[in-house]
Amino acid sequence: MNYLIIGACAAGVSAAKEILKNRKPDDQISIFTDENYPFYYRPRLIECLSGEVEVEDIIINDQQWFEDNNIDLHLDEKIIKIDAENKKIMSENDQYNYDKLLLANGSHCFVPPFSGVELENIFTLRTAADLKTINRAAEKAKKAVVVGGGLLGLEIAYNFAKAGLDTTVLEVAPYLLPMQLDKKGGDLLEQKLKQNNVKVITDASTNGFEGQKNVERVVLEDQTIEADLVLISTGVRCNNGLAENLQIDQNRGIIVDSKMQTSNPDIYAAGDVAEFDNNVYGIWPPALAQGRIAGKVMSGEEAEFKGYVPSHKLKVAGINVVSLGELNKDGEYEEEILVENDTYVKVIKDNGEKIGALIVGQYSEQNQILADVKR
Repeated sequence: MNYLIIGACAAGVSAAKEILKNRKPDDQISIFTDENYPFYYRPRLIECLSGEVEVEDIIINDQQWFEDNNIDLHLDEKIIKIDAENKKIMSENDQYNYDKLLLANGSHCFVPPFSGVELENIFTLRTAADLKTINRAAEKAKKAVVVGGGLLGLEIAYNFAKAGLDTTVLEVAPYLLPMQLDKKGGDLLEQKLKQNNVKVITDASTNGFEGQKNVERVVLEDQTIEADLVLISTGVRCNNGLAENLQIDQNRGIIVDSKMQTSNPDIYAAGDVAEFDNNVYGIWPPALAQGRIAGKVMSGEEAEFKGYVPSHKLKVAGINVVSLGELNKDGEYEEEILVENDTYVKVIKDNGEKIGALIVGQYSEQNQILADVKR
């Protein structure tokens, strides 16, 4: 059996590890990536912005591991076409046959149609190569602006500030993390970020960027901000391009069933590129889980992916944030604020039963509250 995997990421490598367990003597496993690095822990890339961690420090399986396990790893080889009828994939220089194919080629950063986005020193962060380029620019920069105050944007800003840059976050919503917090929680998080030398502007509608060759200013509707480095963190989109000409079902991502199988029985998808039950998770833990299921099923085992409930315990720029259960966005339930000072703790109740909780900061009774919330 010839197993081909596009993507040396969480989903792709976890699938390969499952195939290894069921490998027969004549089976071949090949992994293709357009990156220069083997399997690394992508969520920790952000830490490399402060210079405290190097990309080499976050590699999980190096090239020697792939060689030792007789996995044919193709670094820096971008797959540009899939011929499903003849069961082949093509790069610019070669083509490869498959019996089972896994698409684990992830996602890319979404960049809104800002004016001036073509100026130099405007970046997105998705890969180790991006990180190296940003760090070279950051060595000469003084003022950084992060467009997007979601989890990723806040972490990026925190690490820029740790590296000594004058850092500002722009969030279009009225407060930080509106999907995870209420206004009091978001406002407290903003205060704590400011204590860590991160400036925050909410209700910030970014129009574009100005400068000669390099970016010099970020233009908002009501003001401009000086910047010689900009990082855009406004979400991701699935890398669906390879599947465009295939007769497989797609929506936001490539649609898969509980076996990670697409509508073509010999093609599977997992991780950021896959859509399961109308969900594209876009985070590390479900990518690992989906990859494991795909690897098991591709190599003959029975397995099913049953969905994923994201972890609600977060570290946002080193600050403890918990968002669990019903958040009462529509004001339907009873709310009780337990602590409101340097730490914010709120529980949401339905007929006296705890159905949700928010925590920003350290709280000694946190584990008890989480245990009490009915999910």
